[in-house]
Amino acid sequence: MHLFTSKFVERPRQVEELPGSVSTPSGFKAAGVAAGIKASGNRDVGLLVSEQPCSSAAVFTTNAAAAAPIIISREAAASGELRAVVVNSGNANACTREQGLTDARVMAAAASEAIGIEADRIAVASTGIIGEPLPMEKVTAGINTAAAELSRHGGGDLAEAIRTTDRLDKAGAVEVKLPEGKVRIGACAKGAGMIAPEMATMLAFITTDAAVSPGALGGMLKTASAASFNTVSVDGDMSTNDCLLLLANGSSGISIESGSVEMELFGEALAAVCKGLALKMVADGEGATRTVEFKVSGAADAGEALRVARANATSTLVRTAFYGRDANWGRIMAATGAALAGAGALAADIHYESICLARDGAACPEAAADGQRLQAVMEQQEISVSVDLKRGEASHTMYFSDLTHDYVTLNAEYTT
Repeated sequence: MHLFTSKFVERPRQVEELPGSVSTPSGFKAAGVAAGIKASGNRDVGLLVSEQPCSSAAVFTTNAAAAAPIIISREAAASGELRAVVVNSGNANACTREQGLTDARVMAAAASEAIGIEADRIAVASTGIIGEPLPMEKVTAGINTAAAELSRHGGGDLAEAIRTTDRLDKAGAVEVKLPEGKVRIGACAKGAGMIAPEMATMLAFITTDAAVSPGALGGMLKTASAASFNTVSVDGDMSTNDCLLLLANGSSGISIESGSVEMELFGEALAAVCKGLALKMVADGEGATRTVEFKVSGAADAGEALRVARANATSTLVRTAFYGRDANWGRIMAATGAALAGAGALAADIHYESICLARDGAACPEAAADGQRLQAVMEQQEISVSVDLKRGEASHTMYFSDLTHDYVTLNAEYTT
């Protein structure tokens, strides 16, 4: 379980990686069990619980068709005092009307009774197929089983229980060295398809044994998600269900005050953990073989930089070219020009890693001499591309996966 596997994420100097997951910080327990929701028989119900009260922060999907668990969890998260999460996979409980809301509340109530924590301190999360009612008898039985199996070593089982089409493990833990002592951060996530920027893009649960106020926690989480989960795309499709939850129980005895050195160092660590998880999602994009870092600079303003980055990250033509190891910079120029339609002639520079492919909107004369080196770049699993618009000082970076035959096959057959 490693968080810093991508060349695009750097481990901060004050951070040491540990084996583990969300139950690695002190005072947290987790469990994941097979309740029979998934036809595969794999784990599909999980619990994450703090042994003491928490501060919390959350970010939820902005999808107008937000699922029942999102609606219920938004209400609970408003207090800033979430203490537990109950989750199922295999069924999204989305587009299920009043029955879905009732079922989400029943999940919270069942978890409350099983673990002895108020229902309004429990977040509910679901992921899977949209439009089908939850098999509540199986869900509630699974919740009771998970409650009986809660342990300090259950983080890995919870991480498995939230997976759907994921191929790769997305979990880990770190220890953060602060002037006042050490604290831990644990995390797990799922996400491989229906991934798009503008939170949320997945399920992700993060825990820490540091003591942090809800306000400070929310500020750090917003900053961290803006530079991680909101910069990734697998297919440009925003989910109905996805959320990012952060629980801080203070059991380490180390307090993090707003504006302190501890807050700065902790915030850096949190941002690195979030970016590590986000890049694992891109690498695990359904059928993906490549991760592309797409850096836009020289934009007239932040909105322009964002439009260009997203236009390329979601372009079918751009993404299929990377799958085919084809350095077709013309597709990037076209997608960029479309994003800037009406803004005047485009005279951008395009580099793949350090190789210039386009200068001032036309082919670089020296590009032909770099053919062998360029082919080696295209064989890499992680490729950095930069586009300089030469229109101003704004910039934006996104990360996306290539588009493969396997993506089409998997999603064409998802419910069949």
